[in-house]
Amino acid sequence: MPRRLPLLVGLALCGAAHAATPPAAELTATAAWKGWTRPGRATEVDVRVAAPAALPATLEVAAGRRTARVRIDTPSAAPLRLHVPVGAADGVSLQLQLANGTTERRELRLSRSESPILAVALAAGGAARLDGFHSIAVGAEDLPRNASAYAAIDALLLDAPTLEALDARQLAALLARAAACDRIVVVELERAAKRLLEGTAGCNGAPLTSAATPAEALQWLRSSLDTPQPRPMAFAGIGELARPDPAPWAQVAALLGVYGAFAALALIVRAAWPVATLAPVLGSLAALAWMQMAQPPSRMAVWSEAVSGARSAQYQAWQRFTGVQREHLRVPLPPQLAGGAQPCDATQSTLFDLDPRSGLALAAEFDLRLFGQASLCYSGSFPMARAFAVDEPGAGPRQVRNVGASAWPSGHWLAEGLSHALPALAPGVAHELPAGSGRPPGDSAQRLAATRIPNGGAAALWALDLRGVTGIPIDRQGWLLVTAAKP
Repeated sequence: MPRRLPLLVGLALCGAAHAATPPAAELTATAAWKGWTRPGRATEVDVRVAAPAALPATLEVAAGRRTARVRIDTPSAAPLRLHVPVGAADGVSLQLQLANGTTERRELRLSRSESPILAVALAAGGAARLDGFHSIAVGAEDLPRNASAYAAIDALLLDAPTLEALDARQLAALLARAAACDRIVVVELERAAKRLLEGTAGCNGAPLTSAATPAEALQWLRSSLDTPQPRPMAFAGIGELARPDPAPWAQVAALLGVYGAFAALALIVRAAWPVATLAPVLGSLAALAWMQMAQPPSRMAVWSEAVSGARSAQYQAWQRFTGVQREHLRVPLPPQLAGGAQPCDATQSTLFDLDPRSGLALAAEFDLRLFGQASLCYSGSFPMARAFAVDEPGAGPRQVRNVGASAWPSGHWLAEGLSHALPALAPGVAHELPAGSGRPPGDSAQRLAATRIPNGGAAALWALDLRGVTGIPIDRQGWLLVTAAKP
């Protein structure tokens, strides 16, 4: 027995040391599109976390000055998988901090192509090449779950088996990009699936088609290059519609005026020394208390566009915050817009808190200075059912007819550089535009809309009803521009 004692003690010490070692977590990450993207474009990172025990943890995914944070507080040891949209950057840094003090770090480098990218997703394998494009072979698992990650490529060729292998989020992202007029061609597409994709495609379905063979798909892509794709409104242009709010300046000016009047009164009136001494102090404390309690004002502008008869419209939104003090601000994001949230300025350090279940952003955090400004931008799509027909009987007056299934509110008709008042119209009802009734675009929204209409085209501009969007500022404006479909 004494001979075995050292052995037993050694085994016990080894067991204690092993038990004292905190369990490590496994952190892996891969980028969509086999890690390929274009300079200045966003993509997506597929992050997987596996731990031997249920431990709270915090995961941070940083790309450039944009960081996504996920707090894993659920008592579950099941592997966690997140698909995190990331901004344009050379690489992505990942850090997993467990509650037991251990930290796992990973670095993910992105491959950037100077040439347009053609992603080829054929279940049977094989390559397809297009002159002037950098072709990459991908599988169903390489397609992203966030629609914004489709910005990394310029065209997509896939077949029916790959389409069937997509999960619900991948299919939703693909349909969103079809609605945004991306160049997508599907080989051997079933008739029912073809109707589904074409029904959601924007631009009258022009950038989306089906082909019998990969060779036919490439031929269609070559011919589609002759037709330029419509580009979404630049966020900077929408920011002009959400001009800075002068309210903080007016409030501070009023506060200073009251404080100045109070201080002057204290000096003019022969008051006891405590009053004369305490008046500036109390005024300063009141000003400081007001600055601490005041909420940074926020304004939002939403710009949306569609083609007449399309089933969806694309939107971009700009939310501007004006600082009333130097602070680290945390703002909840509108749930219906959070899927496409990003900082408008790539140099603005922004942290997004993500929901570990859905992967959607819940809140954003950033620093704000007194009278400084910070902005959040959003993009996405929503269902739309507006269609019109334009009658031009010879040299007579032009008529605009509501050929959709729903009524219109009043708005403006824009054509040939002029704006016409457009009354509310029920389905099937037409409005005649009297000759000489047009005027130059009046406000900033009409002037912006005029720059978005193709040469020789026409469009209708309406105010966008935002009452159904929760969590957006009270001070908000929105517009919907619907251009006439090309014959």
